[in-house]
Amino acid sequence: MGESRGFRPFDFVARAARNSPWVLIAAAAHVLVLAGAAIFYTAHHGPPPREEAGTFRIAPSAVVEQVEVPPVPEVRIPIPRNVEAELSTLAPDPYLVDQNVVEDLSQEAGDPDADSDVSDVGGSSPIGAGEGGIRRPRVSTRGGPGYGDRNPQGVKRRIETVKTYEAVLQGLRWLARHQNADGSWSPATLNENCPCDDPAYNPKRPYGRLYDTGLTSLALLAFLGAGFSHESKLDLVDTTTARRHKIGTIVKKGLQWLVARQNPDGSFTPDRAFLYNEALAAMAVSEAYGLTQARPWREPAQRSLDFLQRAQRPSPTGVGLWGWRYASRMDIEQFHRGAGSQDAEQSKDLYDADTSVTGWAVMALKSGQLSGLRVSPDALAGGLAFANHVTQLGADGRPTGLAGYLDAQGAGAKVTGPNDQFVYHPASMAALGMCIRIFGNHDPEDPFLKPAAEQIVKDLPAVSKDGLSLDYYYWYYASLALNQVDGPDAPKRSGRYWPAWNKAMVDALLGLQSQEKRSCTSGGWMAPDRWSLDHGGPLYATALNVLTLEVYYRYENAFGGAKRN
Repeated sequence: MGESRGFRPFDFVARAARNSPWVLIAAAAHVLVLAGAAIFYTAHHGPPPREEAGTFRIAPSAVVEQVEVPPVPEVRIPIPRNVEAELSTLAPDPYLVDQNVVEDLSQEAGDPDADSDVSDVGGSSPIGAGEGGIRRPRVSTRGGPGYGDRNPQGVKRRIETVKTYEAVLQGLRWLARHQNADGSWSPATLNENCPCDDPAYNPKRPYGRLYDTGLTSLALLAFLGAGFSHESKLDLVDTTTARRHKIGTIVKKGLQWLVARQNPDGSFTPDRAFLYNEALAAMAVSEAYGLTQARPWREPAQRSLDFLQRAQRPSPTGVGLWGWRYASRMDIEQFHRGAGSQDAEQSKDLYDADTSVTGWAVMALKSGQLSGLRVSPDALAGGLAFANHVTQLGADGRPTGLAGYLDAQGAGAKVTGPNDQFVYHPASMAALGMCIRIFGNHDPEDPFLKPAAEQIVKDLPAVSKDGLSLDYYYWYYASLALNQVDGPDAPKRSGRYWPAWNKAMVDALLGLQSQEKRSCTSGGWMAPDRWSLDHGGPLYATALNVLTLEVYYRYENAFGGAKRN
């Protein structure tokens, strides 16, 4: 027998070349392609971006797959975790700024005076610096206002959506500019984030911090309402400050600030629950979960909804539930136990509820329900029972279309309080009553809806010379209600209510939005209404008005939508 020589790699390759030359050729070709890909990737992409610290990753991290082809040295190729999405295009990473491009972020995209334009990269360019899309929210299947977006029926974006898109973009820029470093928003810190001489930033009395939870939630809802989540990868370019903002980071930091302040019982307000704060925070965290189904938002959202339902007042009939008020049911019961109050006094406080807080609470529960979270039907039924309680009936026993703040006797009467110099709009409570009914029982035949819509269109949005006609709160709820019952997707649209309201609302809001170039005020709503004058300032006004201008796509039609041919 001959001497064993063992495995000789070069002899093996030589034999392979003689017997199966195509195998060696194919292997060599693969090696060359892989090596070339690695060189191309390194030259064009640079090193993988550093990931942010925190619970969530805004961009997918790179992992390494090892490919060995003996006897050639190993080749390492970075492959993103989201393989399908990454391999579908060879376009550069849209989140890495090309250092070879001179980019003037103070110019609008397409500005003829700009030094350069930023082209669409892989269909995902920065918002405000090229045409970028807005991801469709999961709490609604109608889609956001992003360029090229379509609704489920394949119908192109409606003209009112295009008309208001720029205003929404500018409002989001203003909100991004004024976010605190910790992720929150506060009217008390506006000057710290963006020094400005505008008197709206400097009220006669300093803004407090009690409402920061609710106002941060309202600002988050403005981003969420446009379809942005903590996972959003688009940049928001603020041409006023020539700065890029990562939209996913804006939302993530805001949500993290909110969740970090959640109390063990599910509420968010320090010391004692304040139901405006609680409803808005519950809505924000629920919609954040609904957009992404991200597990870290689920538990805080569910706890907030559970708290809202425990805070609901009992029905004075002794059966079922009722509405909501500033304080929780638990706090009222605890106060009376400590004070040894008589039953009559306790009952008076315990059954106390109002249409405004009830409206926000119902909307928060509805957002939770749409997001797949647990909401008791009894809670929504209680909100409807209170809405019926405050509904004014005529001599014929039918609804007049007006609703009261505390009861039916107060329907149409002015809700008194601070800043009574502003015009009171009697249809405000009617708009809230409509939304409670629309999202509570989805009945297009509800006898309150038509007369309430008629009351609202008697008082269209208008801007008086003294500014005292402004009521952003009324405009928000009326826009939401009329879009549902008479908007383009309404199953029983008549055209009698929504078109007139929509035109007046858009004209008023776009006319009031600050257009000051290179100013901190740009994109915000500086003119105060009654409710923002002393408490939320331009932060409240801007966030709420952005939500109003998102009414076209934030919610699906609650009645199932119009039939299409």
